[in-house]
Amino acid sequence: MSKKSIETFCEKIREKLGVAECRSFSGRVEAMTALFDAIELGAKDCVYISALAPGYIVKAILACGAVPVFCDIVADSFTMDHRWLEYSVKQTINVDRLYPRAVIADDFCGMPFSFRAVRDVCDRMGMLLIEDCQSGPGGSWDGTPCGALGDYSVVSLGQSSVFGTGGSGCLVTAGIPGDLLVHTESCDGCGFQTADEMYAGGLLKSCDSISDTLEAAAAAHADITRVLKESDFWLQRGSGRQKSSCAGTVMIAQDEAHCQAAFASFQQAGLSRFARILHVHRRACFEHGCRGFKTIENASALAPRSIAVDIFGAINAGRLDDLTARLWYIADNIHA
Repeated sequence: MSKKSIETFCEKIREKLGVAECRSFSGRVEAMTALFDAIELGAKDCVYISALAPGYIVKAILACGAVPVFCDIVADSFTMDHRWLEYSVKQTINVDRLYPRAVIADDFCGMPFSFRAVRDVCDRMGMLLIEDCQSGPGGSWDGTPCGALGDYSVVSLGQSSVFGTGGSGCLVTAGIPGDLLVHTESCDGCGFQTADEMYAGGLLKSCDSISDTLEAAAAAHADITRVLKESDFWLQRGSGRQKSSCAGTVMIAQDEAHCQAAFASFQQAGLSRFARILHVHRRACFEHGCRGFKTIENASALAPRSIAVDIFGAINAGRLDDLTARLWYIADNIHA
């Protein structure tokens, strides 16, 4: 019955997002690894990712022998800067003699990346576009829902997602028809049906209550905006056609000391799993010869003074009131 529930859940997501295919996996690394296997990513292939990309993406890229290239971010949404992406692609072609194969653009804290601009670079350079949806479901770009922005998308099912089942897991969706995971029958030893069957019923239930969760998240986002409005933190904002899912927010402290003090306050309140300091990846973070960038200007200005707050996670864990109260406390006492 659990396997059937997972199949039903994937079918519901496929219909909600308007994608051609949807498959489930036990975790993000497994989902990325399966996807890379399906597109036959390998040595000499370059995969371009955000300077704020999570470690599991780097791990999956390195595991298949490909080369990750970190790109700068834009300051209003903390997502990939398409100008740096294009520059980096030209650098790897002309200098490092590597093959640009794919771009993984993430919806950071539920804020969609600049889809049209990144899509244009991918089309001109002959690269696949992979959306790292993270907590993006519920957001959209110019009417296109997050989870359907790329040729392929990876959607989180964990505590910090709109689903919030308390387990782990991930979906891979394909915007183009075809046998999405033809090469992944041995992934995790179970084929594509590797999502945790213990919470298959919870996935189905959460799928039907997405609208309620998003409504609660929007209200929480508005509350946090009011908390921060008169403080010395800056709330992340999107612009243009980007529409956030209100999954989270990013605050920037006056300096690194204030950032550390704010995070310590989250820790003291037992809320550290709903807040994390942002660390920017630099060329020095890895030693596989990737050229990367000599400077990451925007990201350097934002981290490690920045803290990402997980609204979905707090809602799903029943700790939203505690999180909001702690934000009031930080706003009132950050200079103490």
